[in-house]
This record gives sequence, C-alpha cells and structure tokens, in this order.
Amino acid sequence: MDKIIPIFPCPSIKEQVAFFENLGFSTIEIFTSPNPYAVLEYGTIEIHFYGSKKTKPSENPNMCFIRVDDVDGIYETFITNYKKNTGKIPRNGIPRISKPRDLANDRRFTLTDAGGNTLFIGTPIKTNFYRTVENKEYAENFKILYDLTYSKEDCNAAFNMLSKFFPPDITLIKVSKLDMVKILLVALDINLHRNKIIDERINGKIKEILSTCDKQSSDWEKIIQRYNDIINVE
Repeated sequence: MDKIIPIFPCPSIKEQVAFFENLGFSTIEIFTSPNPYAVLEYGTIEIHFYGSKKTKPSENPNMCFIRVDDVDGIYETFITNYKKNTGKIPRNGIPRISKPRDLANDRRFTLTDAGGNTLFIGTPIKTNFYRTVENKEYAENFKILYDLTYSKEDCNAAFNMLSKFFPPDITLIKVSKLDMVKILLVALDINLHRNKIIDERINGKIKEILSTCDKQSSDWEKIIQRYNDIINVE
C-alpha cells in the first residue's frame, strides 16, 4: 500500500476548491457537472472531493489525520497564503484554521474546510514539555486538564476541572515557578477561549514570573514562546 487518498463530500465544489487554492493547493482536476468532483494537491498530499447537496458543513463528521515532517512550516505557509489571498485568517466558524498545539504524541493544527470536513495536520513528538509538571500533587490532574483543553478542545469541561481540582486562586498555587507557569498558561488559554478575554490576574502573575526567569534557558525560551502564542490572538 503506497498511498491513501481521502474522498470528502462538500455542498459546493467551487467554494471547496477556492478554499484550498487560497491555502496553496493546486487543482489537478475539477468537474462541476453532471457529478461535481475535484482533485487537489499540495506536495505529496492529495485530497478528492465530491459534490453533495445533503452535506451540512456544521454537521459534517468526516475527519482525517495527515502526518507531515514539518507541521509549523506547513501551517505558516497555509496562513500566509490564505491571508495574502483573502485578507484574513479564519479562526472561528466554517471554514477555520487553529493555531498549532502540542498534544500527548504530536504537534498539530486543525483545519476545517468549507464543507465542514476536518483535517488534523501534525508531526509526531516524543515528549510534550508543556503537558507535564514535576509536582506530584498536580501532575496527573494537570495532564487531564491539558488534554481536555488541547486534545478534546473542550474548554467548558477544562474550566470545570480547573475549578474542581486546583485552588480557587490559581496564582497562589504552591509549586515551582516552572510548574506554576505551565499551569497558568493552560488556565490563561482556557479562560481566553471560554470568555474571549485575557484574565488579567493570571496574565499578571505570568508576567511577574517571566520577568525574573532565566531567559537563556531552553525551558524558559519555550515558555515565553508559548505565552506569546496564546496572547497574540489573530
């Protein structure tokens, strides 16, 4: 078996082709009648689409994981092309493109196309630095909290867990600075996605910790990068 090619439905072949061309895909074939069908390609990635008026983008359950060597490179290419061609990056609704995030076994971003099909595009990773804390009291609950936020993308469930298993004022948690900032970053992201605003109490504590950290340390460089990724909402 050399290659698997997904074939997805979409209500409009023209809209589907336009979306992928804006990302940087090339259209190999397109038929609008009598049976709408399109073949699109990006490097070694090939995807086929067929027209289906019965397909409702908001209810489309079709998914596919695409494993790539450089997820960040592809993400940057896609959003650069899309912004150049349309003037914006769609973060909400359909279509939409998420920012890359680190899960338990891979770093990925999620792309939902104009037909509501969901593509997970990612690169395998051996360990997830952001998903672990050393403090034994919080280690397991933090992993669950992290996975609810980034794997399940369920911010309401993550918020409820944060309230139940962590102190009411999370900025006063008794752990090391590195553990604390990892927990605070997830809490900041949960509140941002749930309430659409930056929690200034959490944000202030993170800034306080970052102002005294060793910025030459590779761990703290990663933390600073993650913080910038969260607060720089496009």
